[in-house]
Amino acid sequence: MRPTRHPQSALRCPLNRVLGAEANVRVLRAITLSDIPVGVSELARLTMLQASGVARVCTRLEDLGVIEAVGRGAPFRQYRRASRFPFANTLAQVFNDERAWGEETLREIHVAVQVGAPLKAAWIEGPVALGADGPDDAVIVGLLAEPAAVETVRADRWQRLMPIQTARNVTIELKVLTVADLRTADAARRAQLEHVLTIMGPPPLDLAEAGGPKGTVAGGAPRRVHEDLDARSKEVGRIVAERIRRDPSLVEDAKRYIERRILSASPGERMELEEWRFLLANMSVARLRRFLVQDDARAIRLRQSSPFLNALTDEDRLAVLGGRNRK
Repeated sequence: MRPTRHPQSALRCPLNRVLGAEANVRVLRAITLSDIPVGVSELARLTMLQASGVARVCTRLEDLGVIEAVGRGAPFRQYRRASRFPFANTLAQVFNDERAWGEETLREIHVAVQVGAPLKAAWIEGPVALGADGPDDAVIVGLLAEPAAVETVRADRWQRLMPIQTARNVTIELKVLTVADLRTADAARRAQLEHVLTIMGPPPLDLAEAGGPKGTVAGGAPRRVHEDLDARSKEVGRIVAERIRRDPSLVEDAKRYIERRILSASPGERMELEEWRFLLANMSVARLRRFLVQDDARAIRLRQSSPFLNALTDEDRLAVLGGRNRK
């Protein structure tokens, strides 16, 4: 980020310099939450930053009086929060609240998933499981159920997860699978399931390898048809995103459509509409426009039940259904 054109008072706004870079926040968080002084190597591990960068951040924070060094000589120097910094306790409370919020959110998801119709296994996958999620990423909850119970499990668990999604202002995506789904998953899907946070039962790939063929996926014409549908839905999403950029009131139109449609929707469609209702209530217009053209599984799935189809003109529909690209 470029230096700001009009700097603010260091007396009135000292946290601008303390929290002005993500690296500062990462290092300060690790030091603040530690009960003992921490060295640069350990800080690099905790923050997932280069040790050289951590050393520079520590020097900067020490100069600002936020942290203090203990130990003699660079190789043995460790850092702790400076008790004399006027906002030391405030920052400690913020970081503790932040950690508690994330842990409590995951705990509520764990509790919601384990109650109800029986499951073979449950887990969290995707960016959250890897600890690399961004603001737009969903908490992807995977469930393994018997084939006959898939829809029951989906409806039951979604009703339990929806209040968490609303209260915690997080996006939750639910994937209900069977053992057959795991055994026929392609390489890309299996790679996604390599690293999961287990909620209950064994990791999903352990169940996939328990017996039976694996890696067998349908090919040929059905797959091509599915890919064509995905491509068309993404083109629709691109058109809608551009329409919303010019006319944000289309979001309100979509909300009204959902309220009308949800009254007569089937259970499966109602779940999709509930997801859309949450997204429209919580996403900014800019974030929604990005979501409409994303290639992740949730965006692809929800584009199939888009509440924005009324935003398309007859010309748009003809162009998309005719397979012609709009320039």
